[in-house]
Amino acid sequence: MDTLSTRALISQLADDLAWLEKHARRTEGSGSAAAQLRLAAALVRNCAGPFLDDQPPTPLHVVVVGGAGAGKSTVSNMLAGTMIAEANPQAGFTRHPIAYTCTTGPLNWTAHLGFLGPLTRLTSPSPSSLDEDVYQVRRIPPGPNGQELLQNWVVWDCPDMTTWAADHYVSRLLEAAGLADVIVYVASDERYNDEIPTQFLKMLLQAGKPVVVCLMKMRESDAPALLAHFKKEVLGSLPEGLSKHVVEVLPIPFLTPEQLADPIREASRWRIPLLNQVAVLGHLPIAARRRSVRGVAKYLTEQQGSLLSVAQQDVNALEAWKALVQSGQNEFDSRYQREYLSTEKFRSFDEALVRLMQLLELPGIGQIVSSALYVVRTPFRLLWGLVNKAMTRPEAPTRPEQSILEDAYAGWLDLLRKEAARRAKDHELWQLIHQGFQDNRLNQQARERFEQVYRDFQLALSQEIDRTARAIYEELEKKPVLLNSFRTGKLALETAAIGATLLQGGINVWDVVLVPLVATVTHQLVEWLGKEYVEGERERTRQRQQAILHEQLSTPLAEWLTRWPATGGSAFERLQLALTRLPPSIASLDVRIRKATQ
Repeated sequence: MDTLSTRALISQLADDLAWLEKHARRTEGSGSAAAQLRLAAALVRNCAGPFLDDQPPTPLHVVVVGGAGAGKSTVSNMLAGTMIAEANPQAGFTRHPIAYTCTTGPLNWTAHLGFLGPLTRLTSPSPSSLDEDVYQVRRIPPGPNGQELLQNWVVWDCPDMTTWAADHYVSRLLEAAGLADVIVYVASDERYNDEIPTQFLKMLLQAGKPVVVCLMKMRESDAPALLAHFKKEVLGSLPEGLSKHVVEVLPIPFLTPEQLADPIREASRWRIPLLNQVAVLGHLPIAARRRSVRGVAKYLTEQQGSLLSVAQQDVNALEAWKALVQSGQNEFDSRYQREYLSTEKFRSFDEALVRLMQLLELPGIGQIVSSALYVVRTPFRLLWGLVNKAMTRPEAPTRPEQSILEDAYAGWLDLLRKEAARRAKDHELWQLIHQGFQDNRLNQQARERFEQVYRDFQLALSQEIDRTARAIYEELEKKPVLLNSFRTGKLALETAAIGATLLQGGINVWDVVLVPLVATVTHQLVEWLGKEYVEGERERTRQRQQAILHEQLSTPLAEWLTRWPATGGSAFERLQLALTRLPPSIASLDVRIRKATQ
């Protein structure tokens, strides 16, 4: 992630957050979560991005927000020092962000790549009621006095924050809020404790924005009581630590038409404290901007879990699908063990046993002794062969390995198909999988994938079996001292057994029976030991073959099936990409902001 340039990181992070916001808006009742994501994207695009791209700290941005009819445009006029914003008693009259700046101030701050996200700048003056994804910048000629704030600040008048459902208004408002170095939160006497604006206030405070509250439209005599009640009921209900970002709560009672028309002279009693609070917060522009950018890093880091939680239902569905695939894989592996491995003889190991027994015979002159012993054992060897053949049940024919695997895979897919059909109405992921089975697309792709990995499995398997079978005798051949010890020991055991028989009973007619019998038993003992060793290797090979099946066949199939809903350009593919990239992107941005603000 750190290999990305800063611009690429900002763009990628903002795009992922914006995509999650759109994804969240598809779910009913997710307006609050979507707004949080929009704010996060706006913070990245409009605050962190320009700062890390070395944009100058001035102008600073003061953003005026509040509920419907609270008096935002009136406060914007007071900040600007002139009648510029279109104050209107109609709720929701201002429908897109409007920036007010001095004609002598810089304007290059609007040119940053990705500035205000999807909002387009209007090139000609338009009414505040224009309901489009736009913003406009209105430049004000400097007056004789009273407009000093606009020399270093841009004042933003924003749409209402009355309802989450007004997603266009909310999105436009939050784009400007992400830009803010200072927030002026406006609430009226009638609606200062409304739930939605208070939730907006909480979210802006979480982003580390310093907030100046203006309580409007009360009688002047009611101002102290209203301020006390607001601090207790609204600020007191905020999580611990957030209210510290509320710098001041200022009253602005009902203003007369004369005061509204000339706020510099007629409303200075209420205007000057507001200007002072904003000016103090931006006294050192570089410090103010660093505070804003640190707030971005803090918000993204602390709220990361909440930002990603909008996809929790999708994550749960993906995890349920993954668990179902895993269940099918377990049954696939077990079925292979039951129907194939438990009965597979691995004939190459029988051949290896023969080679091993031949290897234990003495070479050269010892071959004469071995041949003589072979002749001596012949009667009982033949008899033993007949008895063993009579007592051994004929082997039942076994099914080919590929046939068993194909049937097991068909059962696996059938499990997935049935479960997807059952859950199709629960979540769109299951609907997508169900549709994939219905149109045979998933079945066909799954079969093709099986054929691909089955070839790799067969190659790995044949190499493992051949290598293990050869190792039974090849490893012994590589150790001549050990091999000769075994050969000598085998010969010594056989001759000792025959010699002991002759000494015990003396040479008589029974030696014709006893000597071959003892020679045969001794040889069978050695052969039994060899068989036990080979059987042990055969069983270990079964275990390794089961492991090879799991690693080379069932796991690649399970991984492919697990990823299938998030491939082919589906929404889940984009979701997985966003969820994978966001945590490291946030961590990388945090590191870069820390370095840049030291």
